[in-house]
Amino acid sequence: MNDSTKAVADNVAALTRTGITYYLTTEKVNGKPVSIRITVQATVHKEHTFIKERVLDYTPSVKHRLLLHEQRHFDISEIFARQAARELQTLRLTKNYQKEIADFVQSKFKAAEEYHRLYDADTQNGEDFAAQDEWDEKIAGQLIELEQFKKKVVVRRL
Repeated sequence: MNDSTKAVADNVAALTRTGITYYLTTEKVNGKPVSIRITVQATVHKEHTFIKERVLDYTPSVKHRLLLHEQRHFDISEIFARQAARELQTLRLTKNYQKEIADFVQSKFKAAEEYHRLYDADTQNGEDFAAQDEWDEKIAGQLIELEQFKKKVVVRRL
């Protein structure tokens, strides 16, 4: 646990760190790239994700709400991973496609981080139940809108 995670850990009952990763494979013919396969994934960073032991003493409904709030953090990363898969289908690529894809995914990660901050601020880390309910609906709707990109695999010819 790094220093910033530890400082946050002292003040919260649970924390979920998520991210977006991608894998790129290149198909070559006679040594020349002809197509690429990009697989995008929402991830959980286990080493920075935890639930405090004191949560076990919470009422079932409070535990449920807390865990649902944390689940939404993963869902937000899933939304941005699906958006990335959608946009990677048409992203303009040049011979520097590896760097262009890396930069693009990094920009999606940064946008997701900002969305996570907004989510936590609006819901007061899940303690504003009305706001949490609104976000639950919003996030569920976004996942449905992006359902066709659930597999998050893009194949592009070069």
